[in-house]
Amino acid sequence: MKDSCIKSDKDFYEKKEVRILITDSGLGGISVTAGLEEKLFNLKIWDKVELIFFNALPSANYRYNDLPSMEEKARIFNIALEKMEEKYVPDLILIACNTLSVVYPHTEFSKNTKTKVLGIVEFGVEQVLEELKKNPDYDVIITGTNTTIESRDHEKILTEKGINKERIVNQACAGLESEIQHNPQSDLVYGMIELYLDEGVNRLKDKNNKTIVSLCCSHYGFSENYFTEIIKELNNANSIVLNPNNRMIEEVAKEEFRNRAVTSEIKVLVVSRAEITREERESIGNFIEPYAERTANALKNYGYIPDLFNISK
Repeated sequence: MKDSCIKSDKDFYEKKEVRILITDSGLGGISVTAGLEEKLFNLKIWDKVELIFFNALPSANYRYNDLPSMEEKARIFNIALEKMEEKYVPDLILIACNTLSVVYPHTEFSKNTKTKVLGIVEFGVEQVLEELKKNPDYDVIITGTNTTIESRDHEKILTEKGINKERIVNQACAGLESEIQHNPQSDLVYGMIELYLDEGVNRLKDKNNKTIVSLCCSHYGFSENYFTEIIKELNNANSIVLNPNNRMIEEVAKEEFRNRAVTSEIKVLVVSRAEITREERESIGNFIEPYAERTANALKNYGYIPDLFNISK
């Protein structure tokens, strides 16, 4: 497993000011941005923190999961990554997207950059492995987009770590991320989660055995309550849901560095090449506003930049 830890990067935590760029192929990574805002404000690790959410989606009608090949996905994400680094010069890039984390190793950027980059796949795997140590009799359902599930990256790492492949179900949830982006608490989203989890449970060797459900799409965190409620009803009251977004947040916002600063000024910027509808901005913005007001305001007043990166390059 690729090391996802930044604990050893002393220079990063000794800075007075940091710029952290969070990227996703949609708005799922806003949950990581919001969580970082909340935790970093309370921890006061740095004097100044700039959080930049960079939507790497080319357009609403040109989505990574619809692209014909890994080569094309990597080509476009590579262009976006180069622009992130050139335009914003971040101290750290967080790929808060399982789809793009799967694509990232196929980019030229991954081979050449000197910027620290963390993908979210490793965090999801780490969570599952830790839970299986505590509960070795549980089975695992990996939920995600078509690209994430087709890659089998989570399964590959888990089996390399000694987990029996027969205990793992890979469940694609086609289109769920888009519906969550429109309204994460809608009846339609509930119904889709119920449908996909029912499919996953029925593919387990024992449909009643306790199960770990890993939310391997950052959008799913906005509907985590639905996943928890439904898996307990369909499968077992002791089944649990794991959200890798939380682990990614914890990896950056470390309790051990609390109060290095007296106060922490946090600024948030949201930029996108793809237009984000008012409905999406209001739905996700209102959801996070109670605990991450800066991120909610930045999303609602996002920077729409049609030439943010040029995919025909």
